[in-house]
Amino acid sequence: MSQGIKIDQLSVTFHLPGLDVHAVDGVSVEFPGGSVTGLIGESGCGKSVLGLALMGLLPPYAGVEGTITMDNQCLTAQHARTCLGTQIGLIPQNPSESLNPARTIAAHLREAMIPLKISRKEAQEKSVKLLQAFGFSNPGRILKAYPHELSGGMQQRVLCAIGSACSPRWILADEPTKGLDRDLRSQVQDTLLSLKEQGVESMIVITHDLPLARGLCHQVAVMYGGQILEMGRDLLEHPFHPYTRAFLNALPENGFQPMDGIAPRAGEHLCGCPFAPRCAYAEARCHRERPGCYVPAPGRMVRCFRYE
Repeated sequence: MSQGIKIDQLSVTFHLPGLDVHAVDGVSVEFPGGSVTGLIGESGCGKSVLGLALMGLLPPYAGVEGTITMDNQCLTAQHARTCLGTQIGLIPQNPSESLNPARTIAAHLREAMIPLKISRKEAQEKSVKLLQAFGFSNPGRILKAYPHELSGGMQQRVLCAIGSACSPRWILADEPTKGLDRDLRSQVQDTLLSLKEQGVESMIVITHDLPLARGLCHQVAVMYGGQILEMGRDLLEHPFHPYTRAFLNALPENGFQPMDGIAPRAGEHLCGCPFAPRCAYAEARCHRERPGCYVPAPGRMVRCFRYE
């Protein structure tokens, strides 16, 4: 079983004309093998950029510092790209944009299986089995179809089949339920749960969908301002960090209580806790010092001086 993915002091800065955007700011975290970790937070907090860094898919104008290791082996951007599909599978967001409208589903799956170096006939047979595993009762018709001929939920299941085509040990799913209605979100959750039957040992799920995180993930990490502020089990039921509490209180199910202030702007780099300008508990040191990692309960981590 995979020993896990460890990130140490990872920072990602996009060098744009006249502006440096600090998307990920000194993140240190470990995603344990054999489990599903959810990564949640507001839009623009750095979740997807962190995922792209793990996959080695950042654009050339991105400056990267820090290290990523998988099974105690350094995962450079070049090495990460060679692992795509075979050791780490990707389920991207927006199926309608991720699938080529001019290619059939069969062509997408054959391309995903290139690292396996199998014959066209073997790829066809494996494609049929994959689609059956993800709930398609007529895989032959689906293989001949083009993406626009499938519903959003069917497209998402196809992406799951593509991501698991080479039986990777890890899957990174980026907003897998984005834009889907309640029934389709439930289908996607069942589909992701079935990935284990395809040999997938571990998953990182980047999502805004908290019901998905509750039903699928063993632990959750909360990002804000490019940093992970809290992580652990039962986090959505018992949050410790003031940001996590405010984030959850802002949900409609909790009375839609809006947070004061605004999130950090693009290019803004704060010395202390990124949530300090909006935090009702902030002290002077919160604005000038970055909190360390504290353990308020077994299996939990929080970056907040209140738990020092």
